Amino acid sequence: MTAPLSTFGLLQRSVDYAGTFPPATLSLSEAVANYAQERSGPRAWLLGRLVVSASGLDALETLLPQPTGDEHEISVILSGDPLPQLARVAAFNQQGVGRARVVSVEYPPAAATDIARLTERSDPSLLRFFETPLDADLESRLDAIAKARAAAKVRTGGTVATAIPEISAVSRFLHGCATRGLAFKATAGLHHAIRNCYSLTYERDSATAVMHGFLNVSVAAALARRGAPPADIEEALAESSARAFEFGPDGLVYRHYAIGLQDLADTRRHFFRSFGSCSFREPADELAALHLL
Repeated sequence: MTAPLSTFGLLQRSVDYAGTFPPATLSLSEAVANYAQERSGPRAWLLGRLVVSASGLDALETLLPQPTGDEHEISVILSGDPLPQLARVAAFNQQGVGRARVVSVEYPPAAATDIARLTERSDPSLLRFFETPLDADLESRLDAIAKARAAAKVRTGGTVATAIPEISAVSRFLHGCATRGLAFKATAGLHHAIRNCYSLTYERDSATAVMHGFLNVSVAAALARRGAPPADIEEALAESSARAFEFGPDGLVYRHYAIGLQDLADTRRHFFRSFGSCSFREPADELAALHLL
């Protein structure tokens, strides 16, 4: 591992690999093979969970390696009525010992009044993420998620420009999570390290848009947890120069903030849990190009 200790602390196991989802849209067998390959590679420290849909659990069982004691960690995307899917998750965990274990589930957007009921019916050993649209109901949803002792999930992009939220909305989410001591993950649109204009898909004639960077989001999260005001969080999200984020052996320096290694590691473990990406190599390659890997 040649990454600066500060990069390692903030990004260790942060990339949840979601290869079956757009824009990559790989087959489950391709995604499982890629995940297994990267887990044994030199960049494995950056790799988090394998993300699959609940409907893919049956097929996943047939693709998993024989028990080795080194289990794949799985995050399951729930949709529709979650109760039968949660039962399937429980059955999967009973059957997949030594090969894989579902460690987290990701709920679609739910009304604040339903969040408590949904968490009561799930395995408390699972990390439970609730997608939180960045709309007028954000605060009530965050309150409900915090009360349920679950975690939040923010969608930071998509395959169309209109799916990319404004900086102010993402800042509001991060600040809201931090003031509640609420852990979160991000998903969609975070293939690239630094905010800039990129292609929205892998098609040759793809449209382009200014997209959020995963370094921006991770640094902004560290600032939010540190108690930074929304204006400073927005500046970090808007930063377009990687040089503004100084990852060193003793911590991270951004503007007048100096965040030590322990605070960065605590941010990753207790606040910024991960970000989903349909590509693992793309974010890893960009970190390498920035001499951060």
